[in-house]
Amino acid sequence: MTLGTLLDALRPDLVQLAAGDANVAVGGVELLDGSALEPVAPQCLLLALGLDLSSAKAVGQALRLAAETTGALAVKCANGLPAEVMEQARAAGATVVAVNPDIPWSRLYGLVSTLLATQPTTGEPASGLGGGDLFSLANSVAAICGGAVAIMDTNQTIVAYSNLPDQPIDETRRVGILSRQVPSHALPHHLTDELWRSDSVQLIRRDGYHPRLAVVIRAGDTALGSLWAVFPDDDAITDCEAVLAAAAKLAALHLLTIRRHLDADQESRNAALQTALQHPGHADRALPLPGSLLCLAETVDPDHRPDHRASLLRAVGLLELDARSLGHEPTISMVKDRMYVLLEAAPRGSVTVSTLAAHFYQRATRLLHTNLLIVRSEPVEDPDGLRQARDDLDRAISHLRDAGARPGSYAARDLHAEIVQQRLFHAVRSDPMLRTGFGRIIIAHDFTHGTAYRATLLSYLRNFGDVRAAGAELTLHENTVRKRIRRAQELFGIALENPTHRLLLELELGAVVPGATCRDPEVGVQ
Repeated sequence: MTLGTLLDALRPDLVQLAAGDANVAVGGVELLDGSALEPVAPQCLLLALGLDLSSAKAVGQALRLAAETTGALAVKCANGLPAEVMEQARAAGATVVAVNPDIPWSRLYGLVSTLLATQPTTGEPASGLGGGDLFSLANSVAAICGGAVAIMDTNQTIVAYSNLPDQPIDETRRVGILSRQVPSHALPHHLTDELWRSDSVQLIRRDGYHPRLAVVIRAGDTALGSLWAVFPDDDAITDCEAVLAAAAKLAALHLLTIRRHLDADQESRNAALQTALQHPGHADRALPLPGSLLCLAETVDPDHRPDHRASLLRAVGLLELDARSLGHEPTISMVKDRMYVLLEAAPRGSVTVSTLAAHFYQRATRLLHTNLLIVRSEPVEDPDGLRQARDDLDRAISHLRDAGARPGSYAARDLHAEIVQQRLFHAVRSDPMLRTGFGRIIIAHDFTHGTAYRATLLSYLRNFGDVRAAGAELTLHENTVRKRIRRAQELFGIALENPTHRLLLELELGAVVPGATCRDPEVGVQ
């Protein structure tokens, strides 16, 4: 369809034509990573995730890509395009769409994908399908195909089913209609990769049950649900693949309407999560609990990456798409340099939280070229537990950064010891009564004289007095380590033969914030 037709189908407060020609043809929609532009298909609406409009170079590259592929570039801006961007767009001959910054990229992607995917094509055979709601559609398909039809969303909730007389029925259909959910015994067959990775109608057989034809309901690359037709036996299966494919397109429009209501609900949940994470005791009981909290952060400190927020927003846009496609409705909050995502612990018909986290990490690494740390909590039972879960995830992220851990997906339970250690460090920083004073003296000496007694002592203590291991860690000869330890004992009067003194000194030296100096109050150095 033309860009003008597409924009007319969307709300004006969502997107507006900012520059260029509304008559350009749009045949697809793609997520465009502004930090790593790659070739894209022609005639696409390119969603510029994280594009910095103040960077003339980055904007110029994106505009040239849109112009060269006869597509349109969608950028987020609050008060219209800056004049310099308008000038660049005119010079490049590019068409630009301005997007409301409050609209998640994932929602825009889903809307545009659905409108394009359900657009009738010239010469498309008439399906004979009736309109109306999803139940009318299911009855229409059942009447044409001769099978019993059911339509599910990605949570495996049965949202509609045919109810014509004398339809074939087996135990799976009977239990599914009564509970309005795909029965647990049928889930392995319902979620088979052969179906959900395919764009065509698939034949599904199970011993002891009627055969089925199934097709995934998609909006572009995003799965919205699935449509199933049950037949009494193989001989009763008719040649109805074209009808089922056309019905899936019509069902996408209905499921999109449902999704719009879910989007409004999600905005409310996102605000409730923000409150729960920052103001314990004022949380909304309507949050999807019990659930698991995920923390997403980059491996490097945000001070070294000024575009960290844009990078996280790109990642979360992708996470929303993946989570919804795999049966989850994510609740999201961004606090400082970290993104927190609340996922229902075990929604029916979805993959597990750990599987989703691992899957998303692989996708983000491949598509967005990010170096993410993802840590997931144990299930949280009530809103009051969310703040504690956030604190633990923050400590886990801090430990992983300090340890130079590889990007990846981690479980908080596997980092329990490290989280406890971070709690102890926080207590030492916060309470002067927990400090012996030796740490202050050692750090001040290092700062004044350019020595490295803190690092040497900390490595020595962490390695239980093994000078060879400490030397390997510090890339020093073991004799050098011995000499420094003896000199430290002489200078500072520390008693390393006393196990209690060793423990307290290790905590005090370990609690120092990386990069801190002796003038930083939070390390206890006055």
